[in-house]
Amino acid sequence: MACAACADSLDHCHGTLIVHRTDPAECTEEHCADLALMRHPLVLDCADVPLGCRCAEDASQRSRAS
Repeated sequence: MACAACADSLDHCHGTLIVHRTDPAECTEEHCADLALMRHPLVLDCADVPLGCRCAEDASQRSRAS
């Protein structure tokens, strides 16, 4: 089965975009050249990553300290 976006020659990425609270976004696709949300059908907040994320933990600690 072919990717529909590839078949239609649409600009897209097959990786998952991870949006961080304090750091720049990153993509799981090693050669991703553009981190635009529109290019990524899969987008996660870093707090939803199974092993967690340093910036999500830092934000949680700051909110508890307030």
